[in-house]
Amino acid sequence: MEQYTLEFIAPNGYPSACLITIYRQCGIVVATDIDKGISVTNACELIANEVVRRYGIDPQKMIFIEQYRPDRLDQTTDLLKFDFVDGKAFRHPKWIHIPAGEFRKMVSIAEEVEKI
Repeated sequence: MEQYTLEFIAPNGYPSACLITIYRQCGIVVATDIDKGISVTNACELIANEVVRRYGIDPQKMIFIEQYRPDRLDQTTDLLKFDFVDGKAFRHPKWIHIPAGEFRKMVSIAEEVEKI
């Protein structure tokens, strides 16, 4: 497992950041909102494209998960499905809610796979 703070300029020009957790063996990337600038929800396409570019993740194999407002009562965790337009960029996100218990299972499995 690798963790990075991904700093980026949001489409509105506002400096922003999120926490990126990469499970390379599984292709899972978790973008976690850290309340710095634009939310991960509003910047998901930009973040997904930056993760591929900066960290060498295969866009065809990436499983992109968004955590919004972690550790709060209104927390959400979602799997994002994108169109990969012209083989160059993620567009048109679709959110699929992941219940908290299911997300914990996914992370546990990913952590075990990383150890192999």
